[in-house]
Amino acid sequence: MKNLQPIYPDVLSTITGGPRINLGLLECAVGLYPHMAYINQPFELIVILQSMVDQPLPVKVSLRLPTTDQNGNVVLIEAAKQQVAFNMNPGEVGVLRFPMIARPPTKASQDLPIKVAIRYKEITGQRIRPPGGGAAPTILSVSPFKVQALKETHFIDHKWDESTDILTVKLNLAAKTMPGNPAVPKVKYEPLWTQAEHKQEIELIKAHYNEALELAKPGAMDKLFYKMREVVTERFATRGMPLHPGEATAIAKVMTYTVEDAPTKEQNVILENTRWFRALCYVLTNDAATHDLDRDELLSQHIFNELLYDAIMIGFHILEYHVTEDLGSMGERVNYANQVLTWFGGHGDGDLTYIYLPLVLAGVAIGRTVGRGADSSPWDFHDQLIEAYNGRIRLADDNSSIVFDLLMELLQNYASKLRAARIERPIRDETSLPNKPITEIKRPSEFTDKPKSQIRRLNKK
Repeated sequence: MKNLQPIYPDVLSTITGGPRINLGLLECAVGLYPHMAYINQPFELIVILQSMVDQPLPVKVSLRLPTTDQNGNVVLIEAAKQQVAFNMNPGEVGVLRFPMIARPPTKASQDLPIKVAIRYKEITGQRIRPPGGGAAPTILSVSPFKVQALKETHFIDHKWDESTDILTVKLNLAAKTMPGNPAVPKVKYEPLWTQAEHKQEIELIKAHYNEALELAKPGAMDKLFYKMREVVTERFATRGMPLHPGEATAIAKVMTYTVEDAPTKEQNVILENTRWFRALCYVLTNDAATHDLDRDELLSQHIFNELLYDAIMIGFHILEYHVTEDLGSMGERVNYANQVLTWFGGHGDGDLTYIYLPLVLAGVAIGRTVGRGADSSPWDFHDQLIEAYNGRIRLADDNSSIVFDLLMELLQNYASKLRAARIERPIRDETSLPNKPITEIKRPSEFTDKPKSQIRRLNKK
């Protein structure tokens, strides 16, 4: 237990249930409570802010309030302040409240735009939270009643391809004026999770540490692999990037290896430092129902993103022994892994390379050691990836060409090992064979330039 490095939980999704805006070093959610207000009734603009770095982060939030409605009528919305600046502590999560009141002569109206600009000072710091979500917190700085009230906020669903420079929240005003002339409350920032909660969480997860260790022990032969392949297929399809069977098998192989083999076979992998194991400790602490789940269901479904991150990092390490291509520095690999997770979280465009580098490539490299019973013959995995290649190469560009070169090299090596082991290719119908034997598949002639590092190129996208 002394070596366990607790992760920083995803407080944001605990509050919002999903809505998340990625600003880089800061994640946020913006909404109104209540969503519909009366004239002379206070309402609040709610901004949830989640620091992603281990350094203090100077933040400034500014508002621009509407002055007319859609019909040109005067809109008068009063706020104590329209701009605040403050420092967030390392890893802190907090809520910023801007109370406001719509005053007469404002009339009932729909979709009044309140503009919000969130800025922070660029700093040098280490990322301490994975983008796109993570394990839920075990404890918060505020009472459960305040948390529940925040959950009732109507947070906007900001599309990933929309600008984050200015965020827009729509206010609805009902045709009723409340009596009196209430004063506008002050703007308030309140921490939801701090380093103090981090220390308490370390104590809480101790009770489930041994259980997590038991779950981390290798399970029945290939049992996790089959479940992982099913979940991998589903998760990539959900993000609009359906996989060929061979691709899903390869990714499942490296993710299974990350759990079942890497902690004992890879010298640079310490179980307690892996992101998936730390997330497992949090899941067991937070959700009593997970204790009754099947091991493979728990590992594949409830810590998938954390496991994917570790699989990417281990995948690069595996490839170091199998290819000569520059795979980037450790920092570049971390940035790339976070980039993939950001995409999985619903932000940014997908890239074909996310499938192959390093996941499918590493899956080929360890193809004979994981998921050995997955196919009737080891040649099935080989042939499925040939078919995947034939389907993908038509859509490839010069950015992904080098990845397919590496795939061909690894598949040739895989096939050579099968022949050396005297594993014969099963006799099949011609219709079941790949369109072309591996030795006849050529890259399109327009792919001529090889960048020094594919991973470096992707980090600059």
